[in-house]
Amino acid sequence: MTEKIEKNSKETELNNTACKNCKTQFKGKFCPNCGQSVYEFEKPFRFLIVDLVGNIFAFDTRLWKSMSSLIFRPGKFVEEYLNGHRARYMSPFRLYIFVSFLFFLLLSIYAGSQIQISEKDRNEINLSFNSQIDSLNPETDSLKTNELSISDSSVSPEKLTNALSKVLNNPKMYMDSFLKFVSWSLFFLMPVYAFFLWLLFRKSKKYYYSHLVLAINQHTFVFLLFVLIICFKLIFPIRAYYPENYLIASIPFYLFFGKLHLYKRSWSKTLLRMITILIFYGIALFITLFITWSFWIKMELL
Repeated sequence: MTEKIEKNSKETELNNTACKNCKTQFKGKFCPNCGQSVYEFEKPFRFLIVDLVGNIFAFDTRLWKSMSSLIFRPGKFVEEYLNGHRARYMSPFRLYIFVSFLFFLLLSIYAGSQIQISEKDRNEINLSFNSQIDSLNPETDSLKTNELSISDSSVSPEKLTNALSKVLNNPKMYMDSFLKFVSWSLFFLMPVYAFFLWLLFRKSKKYYYSHLVLAINQHTFVFLLFVLIICFKLIFPIRAYYPENYLIASIPFYLFFGKLHLYKRSWSKTLLRMITILIFYGIALFITLFITWSFWIKMELL
């Protein structure tokens, strides 16, 4: 009886409290206007530790629920998120940022462990490259032929030689630099994938936002799958057989069932439209990576 009276008095106190941020009357534990919590931070340190631990475990719960739904229920995570069941999951965008960061970090570690250029290999590469430069730029009597035309821009052989030397002397640094460009390219390419989804499935989901959430979700799964593959390669580096590579074959099935679940179309229509989307997206991806490569070379090497 005493506990009930104390609980009622606390609820009455909360409802009679004005928000210190916007002065709105509270109705519960959070301000209905700005969302600020009613709880004070001016309290003993032990209470702050308890709140911190609670927030960490709440984050872990949302993370694992999001991960399990993402992996084992293609399209279900997106459907529930769009239907308003958001408190139990991480934001798809935050989850994508977390997984993509983990993917490119592990990819950098793995690729760095594979890049080992000996002094002998470096000399052979330089000799081969210089011989090709000489064959493309034969000396003339006037000795004025001193430039090599690449992609409609003039780049001197000296710049190309210096660029190659930079990469050979510090390959991991330049590889990490290129991966950074690739990560941003894929991030900005995601809305293009979502546009293709909207173009072919707009009768099922008329708003572009729904297709963008699915695009984020499916990119997150692909990154997560490669995180798993890279982890296997890092933990077991020297083997004669790499069964984890077969996991890549699950990607088209995952994409298909995700679209099938969310858009509720027939198998044949979903498959045909998915193939069309993948073709156009593959072309867009190839063009984007080529532009990224060219831009990276000009920014970092030339």
